[in-house]
Amino acid sequence: MNTVACLHIPRFAVEAERRRRPDVAAQLMLIGDATVLDCSLGADASGVRRGMRMSEAIGLCHRADVLSPDIPHYERLFEEILDYLETLSPEIEHGEGLGLAYLSLSGLPVQAEPFVQDLIAGLHRRFGFMPSIGVANGKFPSRVAAGTTRPGASKIIPPGEEHDFLALLSVEHLPASDAMRWRLDLLGITTMGEVAALPFGAFQAQFGPEGKRCWELTQGIDDEPLLPRIKEEAVVRRLQMPAPAVALDAILMGVERLVHAAYGDPRRGSRWVRKTVVRAVLDGGGAWELPVPFREALSDPRDAWFATKAAIIPCPPERPVEELEVELVGLSYESGKQASMFEGKGRLWQQVEEAVRQLGAQRSRPSVGKVMPLDPSSRIPERRAALLEMESE
Repeated sequence: MNTVACLHIPRFAVEAERRRRPDVAAQLMLIGDATVLDCSLGADASGVRRGMRMSEAIGLCHRADVLSPDIPHYERLFEEILDYLETLSPEIEHGEGLGLAYLSLSGLPVQAEPFVQDLIAGLHRRFGFMPSIGVANGKFPSRVAAGTTRPGASKIIPPGEEHDFLALLSVEHLPASDAMRWRLDLLGITTMGEVAALPFGAFQAQFGPEGKRCWELTQGIDDEPLLPRIKEEAVVRRLQMPAPAVALDAILMGVERLVHAAYGDPRRGSRWVRKTVVRAVLDGGGAWELPVPFREALSDPRDAWFATKAAIIPCPPERPVEELEVELVGLSYESGKQASMFEGKGRLWQQVEEAVRQLGAQRSRPSVGKVMPLDPSSRIPERRAALLEMESE
């Protein structure tokens, strides 16, 4: 079995905003646009839930500050946390959503209790977050352990006791579909222990492969491997605007400066770039992001800037910009371009024509042909195209 530590930072977006905006740190908070992305604990107590319409959430918690989400900032911050975790364990998996990660402890010369205490202290000291951590054999029990532990604390499930730990907990923790949850409710099954007590064959017959998976999890059987984090190397440059920029020309000037600065970064070296990502922190909160993939990898910053500019002009930021960021993604060494077989090779084409003539002279029927379309939409394959004899001029 694989000993796994699950790190959970509850309400990650709210905590990220509190970290950079002390003016709202003690306030009730709703983050989102049309729907709620995240909410503070006090708003949750008022009945607000993630995914709820923002108008409904404001009605339930009218004293809350409503902030526009800054997804790029949250993702960048969590990537920094994952970088830190990789210094502690060689196997790291980005969990479902921001604020959730798995670390493999198998093979590490550490004891679980002091390891997780040092991890909690290190994350709080470096990033200001207070995570909860669960340790168990398998991702699922470690995730449930972390999710049922208060921030700043840990819960370690000894090997072989996963079933007993899960038995009294709600079936809401299971990775089940809404349809399966509805049927479990109809059957009056509310805890994972009740699922585990049912015969495997009968439960699988009722719920199929999904039921098999959930039944095994309630038994403490979880062999799902960690999916190691794949980090794409990138170069990032940022620019703080002297004052919130409204004019598109000023924004484009800042982006152009950043593109050239990023291309000149020593970390890029001589590698080519496959995509730029332009981001902006907007005045009054919120963010703007625009990925710009290139048709082919580019080595010249002027070409990259031309493509980036063409993408920004039709969809610029909607509000004044306080900070700009350009990220170069997909760094690679020069890749070859597919050229036409006979482009610029007149002598080679002449040799091909001569070979066709010689084959025609040696054989009574055509030796080389070319496909000519006749009726491509025909349902009969033989009528879609014909093979015609290839003749040299």
